[in-house]
Amino acid sequence: MFSQIFTVTAPIFIIVLLGYLWSVWKQKLDTETLSNLVVRVSTPCLVFTTLTRFHIEFELMRQMALAAFLALVLSFAIGATVLKLSGLSLSTFLPSLMHPNSGNIGLPLMLMAFGDEGLALGIAYFVVISISQYTVGYGISAGEFSLVRLLKQPLIYAVIASLVVLVFDLPVPDWISKTTGLLGGIVIPALLMVLGHSLARLKISDLGLALFLTAVRAIMGVIIGFFLIWLLALSGPPAGVVFLMCTMPIAVFNFVFAEHFNRSPEKVAGVIVVSTALTFALLPLLVWVAMQMSTGAPIF
Repeated sequence: MFSQIFTVTAPIFIIVLLGYLWSVWKQKLDTETLSNLVVRVSTPCLVFTTLTRFHIEFELMRQMALAAFLALVLSFAIGATVLKLSGLSLSTFLPSLMHPNSGNIGLPLMLMAFGDEGLALGIAYFVVISISQYTVGYGISAGEFSLVRLLKQPLIYAVIASLVVLVFDLPVPDWISKTTGLLGGIVIPALLMVLGHSLARLKISDLGLALFLTAVRAIMGVIIGFFLIWLLALSGPPAGVVFLMCTMPIAVFNFVFAEHFNRSPEKVAGVIVVSTALTFALLPLLVWVAMQMSTGAPIF
């Protein structure tokens, strides 16, 4: 089991470390351009390729999307309550507590842990989180909701195209599948490199606050993960995928919104760094729990 967990986690650690060292060594990496390429081109291609190629049952995809939606609702309710009781700003910290890093860390982890099936299930979960992040998360930070922003997300149209292919059992021409496959292949290494590079530039300004919100996010993620697996009666790889996705750290993109709307970006950056560090420290344990769930083996 140890070698299996190492096989899952080592590639992620190594590529993130490479991105981190790339920044430390003062090498040029235009993370803004690379991130835009991943978000607007490569990720929609990965979504289309994965959902149409691996033929995961529609019911499983629906369960993953429902799990992600319920996780968001529960995270919103719990996060807002904790922030209110703590006297902390909802517009500053609620998007962080709601939106885990299901992209940079989540998708590579699903692929490493559960193969192509895990990646397909993870994408179904990730799509819901990503749409929420760019709409609800953006709206909370901005103080207003924009439907136009939602309609500008290429991810939406990749999902629609995938559903049309699956529902009507349409054949995908080889030239389309190969093109989207090549472009989608950029996503995972690029996400990990950008994550490492971004972490090297973020600083911790309030360690006490960062530790507190990291603990809230971590405990909340574990509780929600177990609850959703029980509620939706999940088993096998879907159970492992939901647990891992729920326990991912705070997404780096929350810093972008905080900086753009001047929502204490230095404090949000600190929370992201500490949250990511804790998740990396616990990652072998989290992967072990997820693998036990996927095989039906006892955890306790």
